[in-house]
Amino acid sequence: MSERTFRFRLRSSHRPPERSTTDLVVEFLSDSGLWEPQQLSLSMPGFRIYLISLLLCQHFYLVANAREKGIALQQVQADFKVTTSTDWIIEHVDGDFRIRLDQDASANEEAISYMQERMKLCPISKNLPDSVGKTINVTTMA
Repeated sequence: MSERTFRFRLRSSHRPPERSTTDLVVEFLSDSGLWEPQQLSLSMPGFRIYLISLLLCQHFYLVANAREKGIALQQVQADFKVTTSTDWIIEHVDGDFRIRLDQDASANEEAISYMQERMKLCPISKNLPDSVGKTINVTTMA
């Protein structure tokens, strides 16, 4: 085995007028191939907590920057994959974030690019070594 792969899914809702995050669900793809809901606890493996923190930091920055740009988020869905060496050293982070906007709302390509770049400034991401590949994509859902 030359690498390890950790996969997560995230879903959240953002209702008007505050657009605060509600109904946040994070799931982890277990070795058995089943998606398991995650609730942070002291009995959870520490490395998984770290990876969930990385995902939640990305999500927080996405939501905060959408709010800053006046983008009316309704829902966020994400697929998040982290690849490590066999020694548990992070080698690559792939985040695919999909946003659903209110029916009458829109977000231009410039605003989406801005949010994508700002997500890379999440403190947990910034603390990853430069050698770690980071791919974060944000797209709108129909």
